[in-house]
Amino acid sequence: MTIDRITGIQIWFVPLRQAACICLGLFAFAGMVRAQDQAAQIETQQDIANRNQPGFQQPLQLRVTDPELGEIDIVSRKPRPKMFTFSTTQSFNYTSNAFLVRNGEQDAFFWNGVFDVSFVPYATSSFTPRLTFEQNFFRYNRFSRLDFDSNSLDLDLRYDLNRSGSWFVDGYAAIARLYSPRSSADEFYKFALLNGNITNVRPLGQTSIYLASSAGVNWRVGDPSAFDRIDPYLNFALTYSPFENIFFGAFLRPELRFYTNDPIKSSRTDFDLLVGANVSWTPVRYLALGATVSFIDNFSNSGPAEYDVVTPALVLSARIAF
Repeated sequence: MTIDRITGIQIWFVPLRQAACICLGLFAFAGMVRAQDQAAQIETQQDIANRNQPGFQQPLQLRVTDPELGEIDIVSRKPRPKMFTFSTTQSFNYTSNAFLVRNGEQDAFFWNGVFDVSFVPYATSSFTPRLTFEQNFFRYNRFSRLDFDSNSLDLDLRYDLNRSGSWFVDGYAAIARLYSPRSSADEFYKFALLNGNITNVRPLGQTSIYLASSAGVNWRVGDPSAFDRIDPYLNFALTYSPFENIFFGAFLRPELRFYTNDPIKSSRTDFDLLVGANVSWTPVRYLALGATVSFIDNFSNSGPAEYDVVTPALVLSARIAF
């Protein structure tokens, strides 16, 4: 009887152990899926930010040539930046790879709404500090689990290296948090970002095509730390305006990404290449309508981290400044 009872107990224990293993496996799989979702959310926001870099201003023309008088220096002062600016950008996007994976890509449409409030406490002819609060919303039509919101506080310091503003340096610091749209307390990622870059803007020959070239580096530290990295990059943007209110552009951004705390590969290094083009129409001073398309190819020495994605979008932006 004892043997029978022991055997009977074992008959019950075996399925319980199997069930425990299955549950643990499901929990581990769910954790991996959530980690991939978070990586997709974090990188999508960064990719959109890189794509939507603010348009550069053409350098001031400080000298003209008159056939009779020769070269003439222009007495010109840069307009003082507005103290307060309220702006919004609404983009309606398609992504060919919503989860940013190497295999099994799934496409989706998503909306990104951006609302900014910026403050310039003071400015000189060569130095402009700007403090900005930004709120982001991301909503997907097919994958609601990718929906998220974020907010950030940014300090941008720009210093012009010459009178025309064709050379300038930019220092940037930000703190940000990403959270579930169901509750702002459901935070899944927070980080601090430092950036420094130098930019040159110049016309190409005697044409009305302008080229902006930048070199810089980002340093991001966050919680969880798996996404900590240092990113040296180059950024090139062409702008052509055949008519007063219509702009055509193209951009190229190669970037190295050195991950400092990757849980899978401690020496993970990515090479991210962003290329794209855009067109915009400004019917009135503070309103712009546009379309953009970008392609990203991310190479990595950690194979599963590789991906490519195509993202066309329609964009509406508006701002009020005073």
